[in-house]
Amino acid sequence: MATSGSYDFAATRDSLILTAHQHIQVVGENGTNTAAQITEAAILLNMIVKLRAADGMPLWALKRGYLLPQTGTSSIQTDTHAVTTYDRTTFGAAEAAAQTQLTVTSSTDMTASDQIGLELDDGTMQWTTITSVDSSTLITIAAAAGLTSAAASGNQIFSYTASSQRIQKPLRIIHADVLDVTDNISNEIDIITREEYFSINNRTSTSTGGPLVLYYDQVSNSATNLDDGNIFFWPRFSGGNNIIEFTYQRPFQDFDATGDNPDFPQQFYLPIMLELAALLGPKFGVPRDVNKDNLALAAMYRAEALSTLYEEGSLKLSPDSNG
Repeated sequence: MATSGSYDFAATRDSLILTAHQHIQVVGENGTNTAAQITEAAILLNMIVKLRAADGMPLWALKRGYLLPQTGTSSIQTDTHAVTTYDRTTFGAAEAAAQTQLTVTSSTDMTASDQIGLELDDGTMQWTTITSVDSSTLITIAAAAGLTSAAASGNQIFSYTASSQRIQKPLRIIHADVLDVTDNISNEIDIITREEYFSINNRTSTSTGGPLVLYYDQVSNSATNLDDGNIFFWPRFSGGNNIIEFTYQRPFQDFDATGDNPDFPQQFYLPIMLELAALLGPKFGVPRDVNKDNLALAAMYRAEALSTLYEEGSLKLSPDSNG
């Protein structure tokens, strides 16, 4: 018996919509959807995708992020210096205050308009942008007054491209540690609740060892800005030797166009289609018991799909010290 040798079965936004309509007999065999049906179903489909954040922390949506040091603050919005990757180098020579052309150990991977964080001798991080990369060891920064303080040779420099390296707003942060970039040693920090964070007596204190706790608020300080979250930490950064590394759940991607594939593994296609069919049913007069059956099937198959995703790890057994 021959098998296909293929593993690339895929669905698209419109094929899921068509199958859902066929499942509830709105569209017949070999039929096609109207433009209005596709538009209405796409809205429901995206609502389903957003609701699937309630399924927990699926492995394919867990990502690693990095919070680069920013001094003088106890929080960073996720649209600033929270990134998926970054570049790091050091000052290649001592630089005086007001200097704009800087000697760096290496300008590899730096480009004009990149965000750049500069560790100054007064213990602060100065964030600005790169105006130009002049050679393999020379860059020019955009700050009108140049460096706001002197910087010694060997001080840390971080850079990244804002358009491609900033993280998408996390749904949740599940683990974090502080990494000392000078010796590559990390230590786990606690993720705490809002109440615990705002109960800290002096949230403006700093530490050369980096933050010890982290609290994540999905909504930014602005009531009108729901696209970014706030990462709060304590104590504050001092200098540039430490960054926060964290594991987060990213949002699931939208269905925007006809050929968009689901941002889910293949085993989730069936429950997504069934849930869509159940939600479409009332509009087309599908009996209530049929819609309930489709929702029940969707829940059952979604549970089966989730059961196929698990993280490998060690099993640790501890004796009961309480007897």
